[in-house]
Amino acid sequence: MCTETAYTLRCEHVISRTLYCSEAPPPSRQMRKERKTCDRVIRNAVPWPPPPQFGTQAACPLANCPFEQRGGYWNCCWCGKEWNEQGRCSCVMIIDRQEYRCGHICCETCEAATES
Repeated sequence: MCTETAYTLRCEHVISRTLYCSEAPPPSRQMRKERKTCDRVIRNAVPWPPPPQFGTQAACPLANCPFEQRGGYWNCCWCGKEWNEQGRCSCVMIIDRQEYRCGHICCETCEAATES
């Protein structure tokens, strides 16, 4: 069986890796797309942090990742929380005794966190 594993990066984007089994069709020069898996593929999703063999310094595959452009530390444009260290805002707000999580993902509008 082939195995497809989707790893969530620190920035909240996802990178996938595929291990092909002997039943997977061989890559074709005529096909410009990625190699296909066998019919019995296993799919896994791995949250941050990835396992040691993946490497903790996994770079985002997006050329213009807002989180990476801000050096991994950013201020949320939705709720104002400063110094987020992962791609999703970690702010927890309490409104009328209810807990709400911001959950905003770093975007072009969010600013890099800086020392004042």
